[in-house]
Amino acid sequence: MNKNASRKEAKRLAAQRAARKAKLQWALVIGVPVAIIGGLILFSVLEAIPKDGDVGSRTWDLPALANDPDGDGRITLAEFEGQPVVLNFYADWCIACERELPAFAAAAAAFGDRVHFVHVNSQETGSWQRLVEEFGTDTWPIARDINGTVGNGSGLWQSLGGRGMPITAFYDAAGRLVNVNNGAMNESNLRAILASEFGIS
Repeated sequence: MNKNASRKEAKRLAAQRAARKAKLQWALVIGVPVAIIGGLILFSVLEAIPKDGDVGSRTWDLPALANDPDGDGRITLAEFEGQPVVLNFYADWCIACERELPAFAAAAAAFGDRVHFVHVNSQETGSWQRLVEEFGTDTWPIARDINGTVGNGSGLWQSLGGRGMPITAFYDAAGRLVNVNNGAMNESNLRAILASEFGIS
């Protein structure tokens, strides 16, 4: 290869390197801001999606169906801190739930200023509204159970060791789980637990 040809080849290679460098710099100038903006958009979208929630027996955080105390679309154990909580599970198909709701309505009427009554609609196949409207407990905060492996949402029910429906969980004013009752309750059962666990009578 003569000297002229060598110089031409060197110039050609230098031009190629310069072109590649310019493309890389351009890609960085455009690509980095686009990636940052895309990441911010994705983060905003993900933040806007409602969180699935928490079905831990001591940390529950569920979607609200009605009467959300904070108005944030969630009903959580933490928002009731400072007062005992009676967490009652029900479903439209549950005959035992229907039998016990008059006892809960009576207890809530008697003690509602000293304890929070909360419903969790779990494993629902019909209307979540019918029973609570019929027995006048539709003014309570009402949450929807989620996740789990039984029916239409059963994660918290399972965390509490649910066996059949209904179940009722009792939390003290510090949010500690102190009692879980499997099966329907009558008014005397319910009042006995309120008295023994919370001193409410």
